[in-house]
Amino acid sequence: MPNQWTKNPVSALERFARKCAFDPATGCVMWVGGQTSGHGHNEPYGAFWYEGARWFAHRWSGVHIHGFDLTGMQAGHCCPCGPSTLCVEHVQPETAEVNRALQNVQKHRALQSLDTRQYWMFVTKDIQPFVPAERIIPDIPFYEPPEWLKPYLPVLESVDDCPF
Repeated sequence: MPNQWTKNPVSALERFARKCAFDPATGCVMWVGGQTSGHGHNEPYGAFWYEGARWFAHRWSGVHIHGFDLTGMQAGHCCPCGPSTLCVEHVQPETAEVNRALQNVQKHRALQSLDTRQYWMFVTKDIQPFVPAERIIPDIPFYEPPEWLKPYLPVLESVDDCPF
């Protein structure tokens, strides 16, 4: 007799995408699922179960979404507006030495405001709901979601009366 998990199997990518939120202002895909504080770091890291093992969410996306071979490498954070340990879109393979050096440099050049970082922290802790950004100011560039995430994003009803 099939159990509840085999009735409608969901792909690992779909399970992963359900725990992500796209930020059109930065182009980041933020992890809003389960978290761990990491190996002695103060910053939270996304946690994702895959094939019976816990993965850091940014590392899983590096291997299974971006196609990196991370054998003997780390998944470094390279957000243009961060870095953020919860972003699963802006990752790149790096050696441990390079990753540590970049962490020290990036801490001092973070472009993401404290308000933005606090917002994402509150979203991940369920203190504040995730609110998709609206395109109310046409001069501000908004990023499009990455192709891997588009099929899993909720379809928003258009409030526009334009038939096109």
